[in-house]
Amino acid sequence: MVKPSPLKVGDRVALLAPAGACDKVRLEAGTAILESWGLTVEPPPDGPALRYMAGSDEKRGSELAGAFADERIRAVLVARGGYGSARLFETFDVSRLARQPKIFVGFSDVSILLNRIITEAGLVCYHGPMAAADLPRLSEAGRERFRAFLFSEPGWWDGSVRAVWRPGRGRGVLKGGCLSVLVTTLGTPYEIDSSGAVLFLEDVAEKPYRIDRMLTQLRHAGKFDEVSAVVFGPMTDCDGGYGPSMLRDVAMDVLSGLDCPVLYGLDAGHGSDNLPLPFGCEVGVDGGGVELLEPVFDS
Repeated sequence: MVKPSPLKVGDRVALLAPAGACDKVRLEAGTAILESWGLTVEPPPDGPALRYMAGSDEKRGSELAGAFADERIRAVLVARGGYGSARLFETFDVSRLARQPKIFVGFSDVSILLNRIITEAGLVCYHGPMAAADLPRLSEAGRERFRAFLFSEPGWWDGSVRAVWRPGRGRGVLKGGCLSVLVTTLGTPYEIDSSGAVLFLEDVAEKPYRIDRMLTQLRHAGKFDEVSAVVFGPMTDCDGGYGPSMLRDVAMDVLSGLDCPVLYGLDAGHGSDNLPLPFGCEVGVDGGGVELLEPVFDS
């Protein structure tokens, strides 16, 4: 896997919207935070929205391609999720991205792009906070953690979890993302390859029966057959009001018979302080949480 370099003060970062259109107020707030860290920020290009997306597929795809090709830009930070990443398969060629490796951060709907990038380009990318959707709402500690991550300063990683639903040890390449997004890739050329992976799954505001249905679909598709571990995020508002015990019962029922550790509550994804996760890097799992087994950036 190719890794990008960390940022330095003065570096230029591009904010892009490959999916939904951005809220201007939140975008300005996120931009101000990044600029306070000494970064030069390029806002998303102007242009009309298309329904619920930030523009046409051609526009959004060309903006992504242009940002990765621009030698001045050191990082591409997604502004928000929403919907639209799935429509970029024909308008955004990711296979050449590793030639000029850059930091790429996003999550939610962007889970599709993250997994395409590590598979098709062999480039490590990062499941983490989005500039307009997350930076303004994160706690002060969460924002500081993201800043330290971008600049590769010590202390940003915290792989602790809330609970161990099935003990054990495992190691593998970290992959995954938003559960409801990942299941939409099944049966397509872009479905996630989970063999040997530490599979991270998260979502928000999904009822327990829907979590059951989506996990069952992944099980039927063989996506849990050869995983090294399964790690859930907080799964905010996904318990139907019954508490984590409901989620545990649903998940462990679907994952019964599998010989891999299952952890719950890694602080990443919707409704959390959104710990940046290095997709494409090797990690280890034990009763204490998730451990990084290699640097997440190129030295």
